[in-house]
Amino acid sequence: MSTVRPDAPAEPDVDNERRRHVSDYFRLERWELPSDDAGQPAGVRGRAPVDDHTRGPGGGLRTGGLLTNLDSLGGFTSGLAVLPQWIVTTSLLATVSELRHVGPLGFRVDVVRRGRSSVVTAIDVVDEGAGARHVAAATLTCAVLDPGSMALAFERPVVVPMPPPQSDPVGPEAFFSIEPGAGPVTRLLLDDRLRNPWGILHGGAVAMLADEAACRAACAVPGTTGPNGVAAADAVLHYLRPVKVGPVEARCTVLGTAAGRTVVRVAIHDVGSDDRMTNLGTMTVLAV
Repeated sequence: MSTVRPDAPAEPDVDNERRRHVSDYFRLERWELPSDDAGQPAGVRGRAPVDDHTRGPGGGLRTGGLLTNLDSLGGFTSGLAVLPQWIVTTSLLATVSELRHVGPLGFRVDVVRRGRSSVVTAIDVVDEGAGARHVAAATLTCAVLDPGSMALAFERPVVVPMPPPQSDPVGPEAFFSIEPGAGPVTRLLLDDRLRNPWGILHGGAVAMLADEAACRAACAVPGTTGPNGVAAADAVLHYLRPVKVGPVEARCTVLGTAAGRTVVRVAIHDVGSDDRMTNLGTMTVLAV
């Protein structure tokens, strides 16, 4: 069984030995189930610990980290379903039912539609350390594309082991090169380690930026924070165009707040590429 990763950097890192790919940061393990009798893919399963440096004010894995794992696993499953072609994420919709996690988190990914131009996967997440308590449900849509010269050779079923703990871990803001700040605008610097094999910003990095930006925007509104602050929960993210140049700005508008819930619209722009909008979505931020 192979540990080849189609979402790994296209070229080896020779300048920075501490570089880790986005899914490695969250120590995401994944394995493909054997195909059924008809030869159809039977889905992918995953598992990720909840390391202390990835926890947020809600007590569990930051929702941006959860969304990163959803994007990685859903994209991986969709890609396997369309080989020898590959995919790129176009939308991610997630409902979060539990912010406090024991860990590890268990992921189940199933293809619910495979078309000529798109693939849709359904993803469920449970907290294995809390009696398989439900954590989140998501739907990921991917567009099918020609991988060009990228090598996509696998031994099936594919297995990717859980990466080891980091010896010198940093928080998500530092890893994802999100600049410190407050208020409605949050900026991310496009470090090369955040690019996917196509050279564009990883979908998980977009999700983490949206999480951090929405929380900062919510905190700027009086009366929206709880004793521990705020934490992002439900998310809808549309990937309109690739982020290629950077820096990247998430510009937020608070749409409303009631009963400890703040809804924030997040528009993400590639400042270095004529300031074009690349992503649009909404995040629900909870007082915790």
